[in-house]
Amino acid sequence: MKRITKRWRMPQDSFSKLVVWFKDGRARTFYSYDWHSPNAYHRDRALGLKRLQKFAKKIGNDAGVAQIYDIQTDRLLQNFYEGNPTIKKK
Repeated sequence: MKRITKRWRMPQDSFSKLVVWFKDGRARTFYSYDWHSPNAYHRDRALGLKRLQKFAKKIGNDAGVAQIYDIQTDRLLQNFYEGNPTIKKK
């Protein structure tokens, strides 16, 4: 008998999201991929955040502003401007 496992789905199972405003006026939302495989037993918040940061740097030439948010609290985690992380001023 084959074992049935839960498969992770985006966006409902993601911890973080990346909102990107491109230089040509478009805006897109990308969700974190917080698991090693679709059938993994656990999610890893740090892995998903690392992947979103890497992706934000990769699309930096086309993107003007990118921001990473925590989905559960809707709190801003990190800003990017043209692929480079920026520091929030207090």
